[in-house]
Amino acid sequence: MDGSFKVLKISILLCLFVGCNTINKQEQIGRNIINDNADLFISNLYSSPDKTVPIIIIKKVGHSDFFAEMCQSLEGLSGSESVNNCKKDFYEKINKEGFTINENTKYLQFDIDKFTSKQTVRFENNEKDIKEKEYIEVIFSNIYIDNEKGKAFIIVQDIDLFNGRYGGKTDVYFFEKKNSKWFYMKKEMLLTA
Repeated sequence: MDGSFKVLKISILLCLFVGCNTINKQEQIGRNIINDNADLFISNLYSSPDKTVPIIIIKKVGHSDFFAEMCQSLEGLSGSESVNNCKKDFYEKINKEGFTINENTKYLQFDIDKFTSKQTVRFENNEKDIKEKEYIEVIFSNIYIDNEKGKAFIIVQDIDLFNGRYGGKTDVYFFEKKNSKWFYMKKEMLLTA
């Protein structure tokens, strides 16, 4: 009986180690994709960055779910059927690119503290920490990597506040893995304001 517990303990530890190691690799891939494409994300902002207006990167990647938050905002206006249709439309748009996401999909979550861009940026933990009256905020919400298919996507929200007015847009960026390196393929706009 004592030998059975040892085998069970070793099996559990091995599973935990392998599972955690896979998550850490996925997070590192996500960090690399974001960092390797920093200037791409900045060059595609809703408005052109002005040197006097700070670009603020929310360092918590994947800590918000764009699909859930965007579609949930419709519930009060049109009911739960609208919420379901909204999510379905977003999922279909992403899945046309070879993914199979749905409302049960788990997205990566991690913090970034490096963003190699020609533009000066600043990190904040969340929106509540922003004190400026004018700024450009960049949020990396949903990030999904499918190593088997060699595909990844990142949803990037940029929110601009100028002269007391909000503007911004949400894009999905698609990436493919070729020869162990991830390359930007295309982007599609999901929402604009």
